[in-house]
Amino acid sequence: MIDFGKWAFANRKLVYFVVAVLLVGGILSAYDMSKLEDPEIKVKLAMVIATRPGASAHEMELEVTDPLEKNIRTMGEVESVTSSSFNDLAILEVELKSTVRDADVEQCWDMLRRKASDVQRRLPSGTSVVVQDDFGLVYGMLYALTGDGLTERQLSDYAGLLKRELGDLDGVARVEIYGEREECIDISILPEKMAMLGVSPAEALATLNGQNNVYYAGYYDNGPDRIRVAVADKFRAVKEIESMVIQGHEDDQLRLCDIARVEHGYAEPVRNEMSYEGQRALGIAVAAASGSDIVKVGAEVERCLAELQAERFPAGVACHKIFYQPERVKDALGTFLINLIESVVIVVAILMLTMGFRSGMIIGISLVVTVVGSFLILGMADGTMQRVSLAAFILAMGMLVDNAIVIVDGILIDLKLGKPRREAMTAIGRKTAMPLLGATLIAILSFLPIFLSPDTAGVYVRDLFIVLAVSLLLSWVLALVHVPLMADAWLGQPAAPAGGATLYDSAVYRWLRAALGFGLRHRWSSIAVALVLVGLSVWGYGYMRQGFFPDMVYDQLYMEYKLPAGTNSTRVKADLEEIRRYLKSRPEIRSVAASIGGTPARYNLVRSIATPSLSYGELIIDFESPEALERNIDDIQQTLSDRYPDAYVKLKRYNLMFKKYPIEVQFTGPDPAVLHRLADSARCIMERTPEVCLITTDWEPRIPVLNIDYDQSAARRMGLSRQDIAVSMLSAAGGIPVGAFYEGTHKNTIYLKCTEADGKPVDNLENVPVFPMMPNLAGLFDEELLLKLKSGAIDRSELLESVLHTVPLRQVSRGVQVEWEDPVVPRYNGQRAQRVMCSPAPGIETEAARLAIPKMEEEGYDRAYATALNAAAGTIGVIIPPSIPFVIYGVVANCSIADMFKAGILPGILIGVVLMIAILILLFGDYRKPAVILCCIPLLGIGVVGAMLLTGKVFTFCAIVGALGLVGMMMKNCIVLMDEIGAQIAAGADPASALVSSSESRLRPVMMASLTTILGMIPLLGDAMFGSMAATIMGGLLFSTFATLFFVPILYALFFKIRIDR
Repeated sequence: MIDFGKWAFANRKLVYFVVAVLLVGGILSAYDMSKLEDPEIKVKLAMVIATRPGASAHEMELEVTDPLEKNIRTMGEVESVTSSSFNDLAILEVELKSTVRDADVEQCWDMLRRKASDVQRRLPSGTSVVVQDDFGLVYGMLYALTGDGLTERQLSDYAGLLKRELGDLDGVARVEIYGEREECIDISILPEKMAMLGVSPAEALATLNGQNNVYYAGYYDNGPDRIRVAVADKFRAVKEIESMVIQGHEDDQLRLCDIARVEHGYAEPVRNEMSYEGQRALGIAVAAASGSDIVKVGAEVERCLAELQAERFPAGVACHKIFYQPERVKDALGTFLINLIESVVIVVAILMLTMGFRSGMIIGISLVVTVVGSFLILGMADGTMQRVSLAAFILAMGMLVDNAIVIVDGILIDLKLGKPRREAMTAIGRKTAMPLLGATLIAILSFLPIFLSPDTAGVYVRDLFIVLAVSLLLSWVLALVHVPLMADAWLGQPAAPAGGATLYDSAVYRWLRAALGFGLRHRWSSIAVALVLVGLSVWGYGYMRQGFFPDMVYDQLYMEYKLPAGTNSTRVKADLEEIRRYLKSRPEIRSVAASIGGTPARYNLVRSIATPSLSYGELIIDFESPEALERNIDDIQQTLSDRYPDAYVKLKRYNLMFKKYPIEVQFTGPDPAVLHRLADSARCIMERTPEVCLITTDWEPRIPVLNIDYDQSAARRMGLSRQDIAVSMLSAAGGIPVGAFYEGTHKNTIYLKCTEADGKPVDNLENVPVFPMMPNLAGLFDEELLLKLKSGAIDRSELLESVLHTVPLRQVSRGVQVEWEDPVVPRYNGQRAQRVMCSPAPGIETEAARLAIPKMEEEGYDRAYATALNAAAGTIGVIIPPSIPFVIYGVVANCSIADMFKAGILPGILIGVVLMIAILILLFGDYRKPAVILCCIPLLGIGVVGAMLLTGKVFTFCAIVGALGLVGMMMKNCIVLMDEIGAQIAAGADPASALVSSSESRLRPVMMASLTTILGMIPLLGDAMFGSMAATIMGGLLFSTFATLFFVPILYALFFKIRIDR
């Protein structure tokens, strides 16, 4: 085996050079590393959007959604397909399996596009399909562009300028504009004028159709020159449209302006719109390139905005920050860097107080070199600096000094025993190199389940494993080669024990000897006490507050506002403005931005994205401080819920698990009626559960539809078809798109509309004029008409009337009936589905709310149709019709700890345990010693549960990470102690005495490693994300230190049958 200490002394200058490289390179790498607020996560979700104008929700489901779903689900990588079929539209959310590697995600999306393209050829004509797979792109900077006194077009021009200028900056991946309204030209034909002038709507339609199309006219060769030929008849201004001669009226020169009102406007209804502080605005979303430093990119964006504001924007144009992630990144990283420095200072100070100034300085310098040097290695591996990687250093603080403590303590003991100085510097390294390496590897492997966890939470904290692996291995190397060199230069010769004194003669060691003596003499009683304590911890676990990820500590939240389907955006806009005025009346609110129709952009990874809808809107609300948000959110939520009882109003804080609803129950089956009854039963149970609120469902109430009873025989006599009626109705509703033209860079869609004389929509649909799309050629062969043509007894207007017959709708229909239809048909994995969703009541943790719902089944609501609301806490034992399969689940964001273990961490734990046992067997060459160490692990639960109950903190995913780390820390201490016991027994010591003396010799290293770790966690205690992890480690390590020194010798005596004299 390599003598690391001897090699270090032989290559002293090389060691110092490497240390200098680690320090300088680490500082430079830390400056240049990409800085983020949170780790980058590959979103394994795509959306397939299919449109088919005119189709109902059920027609979309059967003719479009179903074929798409069936083909997409043949992909082996697809976990689930969740779809919603609306009128004219279908949205399919495709989620990949968590086991799909990040590198393979793009290939899966390519396959998804091919699958969608294959199906599109078989879908009904007029159906378009688009695949969106850019959900992982986060627009970390969202601005609102406002302009006092500017028209919408002028504001749009300045937004376009911003997009071009910002898009050219280094590090900017994409810039998008939200809230631009579609410009249009409305040609409102006036029935009275047309009747008076003898003009048919079909003539107006024929005049406009294809007028602005581009037609190929070829090229003209003129000698050596080749010149393109074009027909210049396109209109480029509104007045040119007004002055167009109506087709068929070239003789009397009737123009469009004679029979129609031509106006420039904006398409209705409004699909998306944005405002800032009640003022019309456009959203500017800026995304930084992957791997870039968002802080530097943000600085460049701000510089560019300042230049544009000063040089090119007129007075009144302003760009307001709605969400600016670079600022939050700086704040978050600044806080964690301060916490890291505080942790280092605490650890070094404790070491100086307990081990002496020089010993503490040696270990402290080794710690600094380890932390700074780790940045160099992480930078070379394209690592990023974010809150998780910095928290990993704080988490590892005690483990990073553990190896150095063992080496320095061994050197001091050897010096006191009078060994030669060089031998004292190297002997401990030879003796403990391999045990320390094994203990370090086991500490690293304890975090392996996090690294292997495929779900979002595991990916989020994956950097913990990487940082810990790099830093712990580096600390082991430095402890063996750098610490002895510093010790040789700085440590003096300590005084040997006076007289008959021993090395371990203080009160602490006397107490340890007495406790161990008692425990070894009453080993079975001690084991019984340990088992009782473990049992109490299992019982106490049920009383712990449980969650998953805490909310982000922001001074901002967003509010979702959803009205029943069929509501126009006008009502949404009015309500949001009313809510904005209410919020602005509260002193704690700083600013409010509104978005109508959808989410402006995915400006933050940790928020949900709304499904676009005319009945949806949201507010982005800034508070004066995070504390003000925390104090007032429940009051605002209650007020808004009371004021708008017919709407779903939810104030939402940013959370890593950004699902829409914390608790969901889902039913699947073929019969909507049965699904509705099941959902109603679930809703009844939830409504009687005080721990939940804001109960809603995704299958919305039916909405009215105007159904025209088509009279086929009457229509055929008039030469009209169903398509003619549909197009005519479109002219009275939204308008018929008949072309487009550009004014500069602005596209204007041209709509032909049929309105009343005052420009308002037709009041009575039965009076809507119905006209043919094509001339009625059958009318030309009418015998009476032919006779009139021969005799000249028919004029031009009568001839046109016969071939372009226009009649009111009532003459070709049996009336207009109001019927009812489903506005949306939800499905899950190829089956119809219905979900019932709710949120925890104020002050109630999600897990507590989930557990409370099944208990309400005792009330016995609708036992014939209610089902198992399994929120990770058991089932409601009621009857389910055997033909109705159902699925019950909770959103991943707030699933139970047990569910999370089964789904993500348990496989990694099994692999980690196998590798740990293999290393232990390799270290000790024995089965009993690893068994002793493994038997100590359950004792950790005593300290963990005690700490959670005493502090009142929520046991979150981060607390689980801390508990896994505790396993590694405890096993590391156990390995060092077991190695010492084995060494003393091998040297001929009495086994019973060796058990006590080994604990004495390892008391200070174990206590120092635990104390530094516990106190190093103090800066993290107040952190919302990692506070529970800090409490877990502090409580667990406090008890495990005692367990290591007390129970390891007792278990060793039991397993190896060592007799203890009483």
